[in-house]
Amino acid sequence: MQRVLTVNAGERLWELTSWLGASERSRGWRGFRNAAVALAITVLLRVVLEVVFAERAPTYMVFLAPVLAASLLGGVLPGLVTAVLAWAISYYFFIDPRFSFKTTAEDWVVAGVFLVEGGAIALVGGRLRGAVAAVLEREKQLARANEALQMVADAGVELTSTLELNPALRGLTELVVPRFADVCAVTLVEGSKLERVALTASNARLGDAIGALPTEIGDSEVLQTAAMVLRSDRPVFVREFSDEFLRSISPAGAEFARLETAGLRSLIMMPLTARGQTLGVMAFMRGPGSPLFDRSDLSLAGQIARRTAVATDNARLYMEARHANDAKDEFLGMMSHELRTPITVIHGGARVLRTRGAHLDEETRESLLGDIEREAERLSRMLENLLALARAELDREVVLEPVLLQRYLPPLVESIAGNMDREVSFSTDPDLPAVAAEPGYIEHIVRNLIGNAAKYSPPDSPIEVVAGHCGEGAAVRVRDRGFGIAPEEASRIFERFYRSDRTSRLASGAGLGLAVCKRLVEAMSGEIWAKPQEAGGLEVGFSVPPYREEDLEP
Repeated sequence: MQRVLTVNAGERLWELTSWLGASERSRGWRGFRNAAVALAITVLLRVVLEVVFAERAPTYMVFLAPVLAASLLGGVLPGLVTAVLAWAISYYFFIDPRFSFKTTAEDWVVAGVFLVEGGAIALVGGRLRGAVAAVLEREKQLARANEALQMVADAGVELTSTLELNPALRGLTELVVPRFADVCAVTLVEGSKLERVALTASNARLGDAIGALPTEIGDSEVLQTAAMVLRSDRPVFVREFSDEFLRSISPAGAEFARLETAGLRSLIMMPLTARGQTLGVMAFMRGPGSPLFDRSDLSLAGQIARRTAVATDNARLYMEARHANDAKDEFLGMMSHELRTPITVIHGGARVLRTRGAHLDEETRESLLGDIEREAERLSRMLENLLALARAELDREVVLEPVLLQRYLPPLVESIAGNMDREVSFSTDPDLPAVAAEPGYIEHIVRNLIGNAAKYSPPDSPIEVVAGHCGEGAAVRVRDRGFGIAPEEASRIFERFYRSDRTSRLASGAGLGLAVCKRLVEAMSGEIWAKPQEAGGLEVGFSVPPYREEDLEP
């Protein structure tokens, strides 16, 4: 109990001296040192005055000066100590009888007056010092806050100066360095990877050290930390680097040497989050000659990161909108061209038959009718694809039912092959399970795949349709002997309006058929793929899951 009281008394004493304007604990000895210097100067000054003015030298007035100086430089407590020491030195060395503390009642009165005046001067000086220090600190805080606001405002201007993402981010990092950090880097999520899109350093040594770090997440502690920031959506704040931390982010000896030479000292990593999605990470670092980051810097970094995230999200939305608009313009151009041809043939053939039909021979009339029928079917297929895509994009609930492909596909393939001048073969495993599918979707997909195979393969080459097992469900594969596609195009051919450079010259089209197939397969919870065959040609297939009543119950 006595120990607690002693601690509390010490705390109360320190609070009292702090209120009186004494310096902080870390600066207390500096105040006493200043007091000692002031006393030494005063003694020297008193000696000089005694030489000049002899016995008329103002002893007590002179020794009040170091009290004022000590209180202004160190606070009240050094001032009070200085007052006591000033009286003792002045009385012992400069008041008769010298070199003796023999005092009379009159001397005690003078000493009391001196100490009271010294204490008052120490109190006023200490409070004045505290007031001046508070004003200076407040001005420093205001200046720092204004600088932070200006930084945020300039960052906003830089980010809105262009809708091109990478130039905007590079401009932002160049703004941050060196006003706020010595290194600034922006890393964005690209698919399943992290890609550094902007990096600015205050000098080449720092830039080389950061640029030499590994770029694969598994080999870099920095990128692993960035991935952790992405997963947790919380910042990482390393106030001061240690050798262990530097070795962890640069396991190779040469990389550690670069970082150690560069002298990186402090790190802040902020997540870039907009509309509930974490888009990437923004990193700030400070090197030699710069102060360590503190909590106010963490707050400013957060404000910059938030504006960066919003700008990044807006830039991506803009790019998506621009791509969609370009795709729409391309689609309208393609469709106007694709629709014009069948309409022209139908309109011209019908007009010729109406105006000159009686004068045409039977072969010519049959040829015109064949052209009209063929182009009408082509026009019908295009419209069916557009309607199917529109229905699928509405995301309406698809009613699935059990379908036996080994029974459903043979008559369908036969009817499609009857309208072609080539061989279309069909084979199937007889024991395929019932799949959960929409029969109309299956028919549309198969017609599109067979029609696509016929369009992009030689007229005399066969087309194979194969139904078989795929996991617990079933798959349908359509194989042709055409020119095929490059392996890197295997996924792109399912994009709307995409046409391969290799095959677009062989036949006309709007690039919708396979995109429609992909959307319909996905609506049935299936998968679709395309892959070149080793013997030449292309295989396009799709799978659908097995039918289970419990999965389809509402």
